[in-house]
Amino acid sequence: MAPPSKPIAVEPPRVQPRPPWADVLASIEDGVIVLDRSGTLVELNPAAEQLTGVPASQAIGADVGHLFRASAWISELARGTLAEGAARRRSEGRLSSRRGDVPVSAACAPVFAPDAGAMGAVLVLRDLTLQQTLEATTRRADRLAALGTVASGLAHEIRNPLGGIKGAAQLLRGALEDPELLHCADIIIREVERLDGLVEQLRELATPPRLQLEAVNIHRVLNDVLVLQRQAPAWGSAVLRTAFDPSLPDVQGDRAQLTQVFLNLVKNAIEALDGGGELTVSTRIETRFHIRRGSGRGRFLSVLIEDSGPGIPDDHQTQLFSPFFSTKPRGSGLGLAVCHRIVNEHGGAIAYEARPGGGSCFRVTLPVREEATR
Repeated sequence: MAPPSKPIAVEPPRVQPRPPWADVLASIEDGVIVLDRSGTLVELNPAAEQLTGVPASQAIGADVGHLFRASAWISELARGTLAEGAARRRSEGRLSSRRGDVPVSAACAPVFAPDAGAMGAVLVLRDLTLQQTLEATTRRADRLAALGTVASGLAHEIRNPLGGIKGAAQLLRGALEDPELLHCADIIIREVERLDGLVEQLRELATPPRLQLEAVNIHRVLNDVLVLQRQAPAWGSAVLRTAFDPSLPDVQGDRAQLTQVFLNLVKNAIEALDGGGELTVSTRIETRFHIRRGSGRGRFLSVLIEDSGPGIPDDHQTQLFSPFFSTKPRGSGLGLAVCHRIVNEHGGAIAYEARPGGGSCFRVTLPVREEATR
């Protein structure tokens, strides 16, 4: 009987060592794409994967023209750099990808090898979504401030006679016995109180209360708002779905004013559902963009309030945050304007987004506490 053969030692597969610059590339918040001299992709970082919507495993080895076939201006920028050996840049353009159109700036610079000329190029793409949203928010806030100054004067002039009307109606009500006339007096008093509330909102646009800043857990705010709104008759049989990121850090904010923002948005969504449909509230850390703060990076979180209602017509969407514009028959048109003002004061942004499949989506983006970003 032959002796058993000795097992053959099998060497483990060799793992290709990561280049020393790989970790640096991965930590850069802008999209970075490395090309060889023929325009073939040899490396891209996670930010570039997210911007293009294409994973590195599929992108590496592809031609730059193929990756950006729907955004030809980017591949032309890269090809021009490779052909001329000179840097090129463009301040803004649209990047069409699987995640939709994204505003980006692009810069491309040649990479030279010692005594060998240009050996490729590095293409850098910066997502301008948040920058543009914040700029639009600031412009809108400036318009609101100007309008608020006028509204403050009007509010003072309106509130004085309103007090007289309400007082007279209350005295008149005390002297009446006819049920129909009592009902009329009640209508006067109720409508005066409604106008007084409208005047108060106008005053807040001009002289907003000072923020009482503290660490705020946004999930607690949202849960309080949802518990309150579920008791309202308008909720009906609406289905609530939540998708909260449990790792979400706190924001530095005014709890009462942030509650006002989300109470208004959830209330609007419930009214749009008209007693049925689906309300979805979700939170997440924004990975699409950061802002620089000193030596570090400031992060943002987003809260999405979505409903499966009829949605908002295209021609109304640009006016949603304008004072006195409302899609509701008896709306004051100040709710979203006040929400915009509060979010802007927190250094964030609020925007309406069309919801795939119909309905509405409001996205509130807020900066997280600086301590949480360190």
